[in-house]
Amino acid sequence: MIRRDFMKGAAATALVGCSGTNELETYVDNLMASKHIPGVSGCLVQNGEIVRDLSYGYADIDNQMPMGLDTLQNIASISKTFTATAVMQLWEQRAFALDDDVNRILPFAVHPEAPITIRQLLTHMSSISDGVSYARNYVCGDPEISLGTWLEEYFKPGGRFHNAGETYHPWGPGERYAYNNVAFGLLAYIVEFISGERFGDYCQRYIFQPLGMTQSSWYLADIDLSKHAIPYTWFEGGKARAPTWGGESLGVIGGKMGTAGYVANCLYNHPNYSDGFLRTSVRQLALYVNAYLRNGDPILKPETVDTMLRVHANKIWGLCWFMRSINGRTFWGHDGADPGVNTIMEFNPGENVGAIIFSNTYIDDDATDIRALNTRLISTML
Repeated sequence: MIRRDFMKGAAATALVGCSGTNELETYVDNLMASKHIPGVSGCLVQNGEIVRDLSYGYADIDNQMPMGLDTLQNIASISKTFTATAVMQLWEQRAFALDDDVNRILPFAVHPEAPITIRQLLTHMSSISDGVSYARNYVCGDPEISLGTWLEEYFKPGGRFHNAGETYHPWGPGERYAYNNVAFGLLAYIVEFISGERFGDYCQRYIFQPLGMTQSSWYLADIDLSKHAIPYTWFEGGKARAPTWGGESLGVIGGKMGTAGYVANCLYNHPNYSDGFLRTSVRQLALYVNAYLRNGDPILKPETVDTMLRVHANKIWGLCWFMRSINGRTFWGHDGADPGVNTIMEFNPGENVGAIIFSNTYIDDDATDIRALNTRLISTML
């Protein structure tokens, strides 16, 4: 069992130029102690620059590798915003309309009875459900099956990954909101199908390279694993604190019944990788936030960003991005949760400010604690 004292030995603890530094430092320290978080890193961006940063604890406990702005890790569902960005780049080129039926775009039927639109996929209004196959297809390392094959076998009756009675909710597309991961695999496959490029290659060419995100990739094989944080699961009372997508514990979680303390998970991926498996760092993600603060430059047009940052569903959802109020101001963002991961990224174009927090352990599905930390970080600026 790792004692809390190891936090005090972390080499790089920084809060730069920050009013209320002592209060924020105390808050982070107490949060990490109470929630058993090995490492936290984050930053505040404004006017194209990182103006405040924080780094606490370890990316790798055994090797005492400190968590920092250049530490790479899976960013979980923040990844969805990159998929949405790629989709909207093609929308700018008039490759499709937001209310086009994806059944008419893809080479297989997504829904046998009803049209599902691109807008519905982007806003979690598609009625598609993450069946048990979604949980079972987490894999240590990169997946050996292609995105398109996985999706076709997921939606095809009798397919290897098809879950009869679980592929859709009992209501129709557009009728209700239900958060969904598989939809963002479909969106990435639409990008592949229209562009003729593998989705990861498309993102390298049209998002990562223009932004200078040279150490970011959807695939473990393409990054420097020596800079990758270990995703830790906290075990207490013989139970893992971990997500259970699909209703079962995920096979990539280390440890077993009776384990206590921090356990290292493997570095994992998924055939439906475009919903939550991008690897990047806080520093590189700041380049992406700043693009949205610059009205999309150089990856999107201003009118496209305006379309995305407008409520389309469920009172808070834009196109992939959702909004919440922080100190009376509207921030757009996304958070993420996966085995050994909680993350959040939020920004306000009017104030030209954004914030990012990474942690290398799973805390909860709702990201309550990491949202509260991000709120405190943003509040030091506003």
